[in-house]
Amino acid sequence: MELLQRLKESIAWLGGALAALTAICYATGYYAFHAHLTMLGLGRVVDFKHEDMLLEGARFFFAVTAHLLQMVLALGAAGVSVLVLVALLGEIGPLARSARRVGEWLSAKRTELGAARPALKGTLLLTAVVILLIAHTDRFFYPLLALGRIDSLLFRTGVQATDDCRALIPLAGTGLPPAVAASLLMQGERCSVFLLAEFRRLLDGYLALLIAIGLAFSFNAAIRPQLLARGFRLVLAVYAMVYTLLLPVAFGILVRAAVYPVASLAFKEGPAVRGNLMTRNDKNLLLWLPAERKAMWYPSETVSTIQVIGQANLFLRPEGGAK
Repeated sequence: MELLQRLKESIAWLGGALAALTAICYATGYYAFHAHLTMLGLGRVVDFKHEDMLLEGARFFFAVTAHLLQMVLALGAAGVSVLVLVALLGEIGPLARSARRVGEWLSAKRTELGAARPALKGTLLLTAVVILLIAHTDRFFYPLLALGRIDSLLFRTGVQATDDCRALIPLAGTGLPPAVAASLLMQGERCSVFLLAEFRRLLDGYLALLIAIGLAFSFNAAIRPQLLARGFRLVLAVYAMVYTLLLPVAFGILVRAAVYPVASLAFKEGPAVRGNLMTRNDKNLLLWLPAERKAMWYPSETVSTIQVIGQANLFLRPEGGAK
């Protein structure tokens, strides 16, 4: 009976975990889809499919986990290399003695300074973390937040195609400004590698933020008074939460390609049309007509046949560019 009870508890726990994971994937996919469609200019036009949102959320978590794992392994390998180098240098007699004397001198100075000014260590630590946090917001958070201003790219005109995507990126500055990211997006598949690189850069900032949070909680006892330490932990937690919520938005804009099926619609009455099939339900279907630069809803009852002839990026042929 005890074994059966444990089995029931394990199944219940597993079911709850799967339900929570599904809800998280669904919410993440919703954010990514909404940001992607808003970037296109169809955020309030296209209906979301539940299975598509779940799949998009799973793709987001796979991309984030894979990159963070890669970076953690790289940092771990670098750390091991440094430890091996230190161990090898420690085998050299003069270097080992010099390092030991320097370590003893630094330890004595730290003890002397701590006894004379007990609050100095915590103050310096808090100041350093605040400066790093300000630098982090400038390099990572503000570029991430600015991506949400990109919208209605499908309806912009006068875009020239180019094979030199690097020429669109300014040499100075941190991250991709919204105008530059929009220009890269409107080049279709040609500049996708630079958009993916920007998303990975934002993930590097996320990893740095997680490491900073871990260090802040580890050295929490050194910060005085405790009320200040608690307030700082709260600010750091809120900042990390907002950064986390913005990552699916960046994924939907920078990573999710604007590739949709190319369909030819034949009607019971009237001429056939051809465009990108954006979405379809029981009553209607939405077709993007690139030549006319508009989206049209067609009642399903008026369509006799739908022929899908491939897939294409919505920005495959920017106006004025080469085909």
